[in-house]
Amino acid sequence: MAVTVNFEQQLLEEAASSPVVAMMRLTLEIDRELRKLLAVTGNLARYQGEMPEAVDLLHNLELPRELRDTLTQFWSLRNHVVHNQVSEHLALRALDYGLRILRMVKSIPRHSYIVVRADIPVWPNAACIPPARPDVRGVMIETYSPEGESTGVQVFPTTKTYSGGESVSWEWNLQNKRGWGPSWYQEPDPLDPTKKTIKSAWGESLEFIGRNLNDI
Repeated sequence: MAVTVNFEQQLLEEAASSPVVAMMRLTLEIDRELRKLLAVTGNLARYQGEMPEAVDLLHNLELPRELRDTLTQFWSLRNHVVHNQVSEHLALRALDYGLRILRMVKSIPRHSYIVVRADIPVWPNAACIPPARPDVRGVMIETYSPEGESTGVQVFPTTKTYSGGESVSWEWNLQNKRGWGPSWYQEPDPLDPTKKTIKSAWGESLEFIGRNLNDI
């Protein structure tokens, strides 16, 4: 919340000298927050950049009742200001709507996905007899509920590079629909790294391609 307050304060100070510039900066921030929200719900690929449409893509979430109307009014004012270069009064109205939207979007409960382990070798057999699969590695993702409670850990196939601790989007490679059959991995014993337990990674799965939320 402190970050939001700090951003709002900077924005209001900027609006005192240039409301239109402040409105455009706020537009980019709202779009970024909407993209992050769409990313963790698996809907980012369907977003075309028209803000009001984001509400339809987020229909499975508990959205504030006034979000749709406020987004529509903000988007209309924003387009009017940008394309017609009209009065700063409209820019200030858009700024008011936009700040309300930003607060609402940031307050929407959502799941989060954290990388626990990356670059995990996986085998096509339950005995993990070499060689490991040469064209894919596993990434271990822990899912957290909107309340911050862990709901489980899963391993998914990927050809991307990840780092432990990353907060990532929920995205899958649906373009070439490349997938892998049953695979297994070795889980090190936390008390004795020389001991490993063989576990199932996945049965059938497409490629996980989630992105770091900071890069969205």
